[in-house]
Amino acid sequence: MRRIFIIISIIGMTLSAQPKETVEFQLNTISGQVLNVLHQTPVKNLKVDLLSGNNLLKKSSITDENGNFNIVYVGYVWKPKILLVSRDYHSLTMKLSPNELDSLNNITIHPMMTPIPDDQRIPNIRKKDIEPRAESFFVKGSVFYYLSIINDYFSAERIIIKSKKAIKVDTGFIILKINGVYYSPERCYVPQLGKYENLSYIMDNYFPEPVFGPSGLPQYLDEKLLQPTMIYGTVYDAKTQKIVPGAEVSIAGSSKWRITDELGKYAFQINEPGSYQLIVNPPFGYSSSQTGITKILVKSARGGWYHSNHYLNP
Repeated sequence: MRRIFIIISIIGMTLSAQPKETVEFQLNTISGQVLNVLHQTPVKNLKVDLLSGNNLLKKSSITDENGNFNIVYVGYVWKPKILLVSRDYHSLTMKLSPNELDSLNNITIHPMMTPIPDDQRIPNIRKKDIEPRAESFFVKGSVFYYLSIINDYFSAERIIIKSKKAIKVDTGFIILKINGVYYSPERCYVPQLGKYENLSYIMDNYFPEPVFGPSGLPQYLDEKLLQPTMIYGTVYDAKTQKIVPGAEVSIAGSSKWRITDELGKYAFQINEPGSYQLIVNPPFGYSSSQTGITKILVKSARGGWYHSNHYLNP
């Protein structure tokens, strides 16, 4: 019996001595150079996202002309990983380990991207399809940003899309009419792959010839120029589809709440990424049951635009 006890004790001590997986660690900077695996050439304008283990976006970067990227001031992160995304390359995800940290808590990686074969890429669009293709990036109820430059200072206006129309002009280029106002496409930034991308850059990837004037602007809008993330929506009567004013909408686990206005609308500004549960407390005459999207995963504190309608049963 004593021998069995000793053996069990030794096994227990051995197991407890095994290294445990570190799920959270401090990361100051992650940087590197991204290369084409076939030609060993730099991959420029590639989106590099730093994600936590539950796929929340922590920070992003874009590779430069030499394929280099640099994400700084990261801090503590849980099960971090890098996601590399481009239209011309297969997406790549790389898990990061504390074993890769140097003495200053930095990590340097050298991802190799595999090009998408030509026959699998999005084909060029016919010229007559320019207008509808441009319009497809402007979804009613969604938003885009319009960049302005005054005395070398950048500012961006968030615009909610209510109506849209792409118009081809005599020069062969097009202009956009959004909500009855004309906008230059070169200054429009639309949602793409978790960021806001310059429309002229996007369209250049679809057409063999340029359809917009050269913008000379950044491909992606700086996150600092984005407005805070919003969760918004309308509460309806599930039976009649009429709006329900006076309903209380709250975020579970927080002190945030709103009362729907005369149009049944509500909105929350979100300051942190995470999972948010919406609860609707109905006004008199309605039951507590509700349908609609009640759980929303917010990936970034800026630039997000999440629409969530709710339906109450009488």
